[in-house]
Amino acid sequence: MKLVVLLVVLALRRLDMAWPQAFLGRERFARVLAPWRARVDDLGLPPALAPVVRWLLLVLVPVIVVAVLMCLLHNVLWGLPGFIAGGVLLLWLLGAESEFRQQEDLLARGRMNDPAEFAEAAERHFGVDDNDQVAPDHLEVELMPADPAEPGYFARLYRRILRQDALQLFATVFWLIVLGYWAALLYVLNLTLVRDENVHGSEEESEPSPARLLHMALFWMPSRLLVLCLALAGNFGRVADAVSGRVWRLDDGEALLGAALDGALDKPAPEASTTDQFQAGVDRLEELQGVLLRCLAIWLILAAVWVVITG
Repeated sequence: MKLVVLLVVLALRRLDMAWPQAFLGRERFARVLAPWRARVDDLGLPPALAPVVRWLLLVLVPVIVVAVLMCLLHNVLWGLPGFIAGGVLLLWLLGAESEFRQQEDLLARGRMNDPAEFAEAAERHFGVDDNDQVAPDHLEVELMPADPAEPGYFARLYRRILRQDALQLFATVFWLIVLGYWAALLYVLNLTLVRDENVHGSEEESEPSPARLLHMALFWMPSRLLVLCLALAGNFGRVADAVSGRVWRLDDGEALLGAALDGALDKPAPEASTTDQFQAGVDRLEELQGVLLRCLAIWLILAAVWVVITG
């Protein structure tokens, strides 16, 4: 039934509906956790223990509570309350706004040949703020030029879109299907804590926090599987060449996806500022959307196979 709930939620996300604010915006997780995080911060924890205790209280405890509640709900009325609660939880985890509808909005503005509106929509949908940074040293989170006419704008935008889809949609669905709702919640809350540490953490910290180490472990498998999907949905040979020798590394999942993206797309990224090259950038964006839609189709096929194998 997890797969059925997932398909229903994905269909709902494609609808143009007035969703509650709790299901919208990348900051919705931080909003919900803010009161609890403030109480944890007021505990005055020793610096050596603070990262571990913060992870236990902000990630593990909510996951355990939700897991217990889901287990209880699935034992009432043939599990119907559990399926409804699971659908609401998954909609919150994925967000009510579909990434593909956001890309369609960009394409519509691009086809109207309005670079200013295109740039405004790109920043609104796929812009990176302090709360969204997971690995600040990677190219994927560097600030994007404000004007589509500037060199490198479209290349950064494509990586931004892939990064957001990989971190939020593909990885969350992966852990939902493999282990269940609790694992999807664990992944999302841990990712939220990593982003929070990037904003409020100290630059003097020499060792990765438990949340960052866990994120590297949780994102490793989905990122490698997504590389395979990019190869199958795009140019297999070029993707294989782009990621050769890097697939088994433990700490560069986002950078690996960026390299795979360059191999998956056929059209080169435009760099100059003419109108024709702006349209070339929009054409490549349309190709990216097609590749990601095929990746999602492959992802769901693999999910169905996994559900059948595991019973």
